[in-house]
Amino acid sequence: MLTDGAIRAFAEAGDGGPAAFHPPRPEPLASVLPWRILGTAMRNPIAAWPPVLFEGTSWRPPFPGAPVFLTDPAAVRAAMGERAEDFRHGDLWRRVMHPAWGEGLVAVEGAEWRWQRRAAAPAFRAAQMAALAPRMRTAAEAALLRWRHAAQPIDIAAETGRIAFDVILDTVLSGGEDFERAETEARVGAFLGQLEYRRLSYLLLPDRAHRGKLNKPAPEAAQLRADVDRMIARRRAAPPRGDLVDLLLDATDPETGRPMDDGLLRDNLLGFILAGHETSAVALGWALWLAAAHPPTAGRLRVEVETVTGGAPVDAGHLESLVFTRQVIQETLRLYPPGYQLTRVAMRDTEIDGRRIRAGTRILIAVYALHRHRRHWHDPDAFDPDRFAPGMPVPDRHLYMPFGAGPRICLGAAFAMTELVVTLATLVRAARFTPLSALFPVAGTSIRPGGGLPMRVAFP
Repeated sequence: MLTDGAIRAFAEAGDGGPAAFHPPRPEPLASVLPWRILGTAMRNPIAAWPPVLFEGTSWRPPFPGAPVFLTDPAAVRAAMGERAEDFRHGDLWRRVMHPAWGEGLVAVEGAEWRWQRRAAAPAFRAAQMAALAPRMRTAAEAALLRWRHAAQPIDIAAETGRIAFDVILDTVLSGGEDFERAETEARVGAFLGQLEYRRLSYLLLPDRAHRGKLNKPAPEAAQLRADVDRMIARRRAAPPRGDLVDLLLDATDPETGRPMDDGLLRDNLLGFILAGHETSAVALGWALWLAAAHPPTAGRLRVEVETVTGGAPVDAGHLESLVFTRQVIQETLRLYPPGYQLTRVAMRDTEIDGRRIRAGTRILIAVYALHRHRRHWHDPDAFDPDRFAPGMPVPDRHLYMPFGAGPRICLGAAFAMTELVVTLATLVRAARFTPLSALFPVAGTSIRPGGGLPMRVAFP
């Protein structure tokens, strides 16, 4: 359990007190020995990043085939926006992502990506996502009901995973009629576990070494695909329900009128399930822990939710006024961005950040380091939601990029932000959370708290 001294320090932080709240992080790796960098990177990639990534503009580890890391907003803008066609995802990305996304948006490039993106984008507009707020709130309310009767302490990391999965069931999987909950959640977990698996060859071999290779899907993949296929067939013949499935069933390329066939729809739905579940679950868990570990934040959240809603359930009409709640989510995503690094490959010989880059070189945009960069943020390792308060300077979109940037910015960003604001507001108003252990961030498919999030949950 956190010590009384730590709790007092957290209470003073951000409230005019002497101490700032610095939540856990790995210390930048001081060693430049290749074997130390590689060994650390295989266990926890962000723990292998040296101080230069948090202070400079780029870095290349001292071993053959090493990628070039970028932490300069101008260089990131060039790689992800202005010269996006010169820097594509590449062969390793496709090898790793194909088992989950198939031929869906995340796994394809060029013209195939462009028409799918045009077709799917209208389904993810912010107004469409706000209409899903009641379904998201219901998942949080179900968790509160479970916790009232649960033995203490509770692993909030596991519970936010269940909340995110319940949201997926109701918005992406058509209410779950075609899915057995426990089996489907286990299959999704197997998919995510496969994406998290790292081979040393991913770090040492050039991108072209992965050309034509596709990782085998997890054993559970075939049944999950069959379940989604069955759901799509049923929904095509059923009346509309107003969920994300309906929006994608109606999606067509506005330039050509081309719709997604059932195979593409399945691949994209599976990708949205995996990406949406992981991002929301981990971010909500971190947000709850940060608020619980910093009592002034928890208090401000509760006051705002009560004031905005007047005691009514959190709904779409409240979203715009839940300003501080959104700030907490934004700061959480700054400190622990789910997409902590983004991968590109140089398609031709070029130059970036003053470095000559040969075709085939991997480029890693170090989002976690960008979000904690010493040149661009005041006290970058401190938890301070007021960085995002109204009237504060808006961070450069290639400095703060929890959902990526450029043409391939995450299509589900509005979905995720709506879900996180609604669920956080619903949970912190009804319950009081007490952290029970120290944490250590571990990077896999996202940045998770090693050992979970054990907390005591009380209802006043």
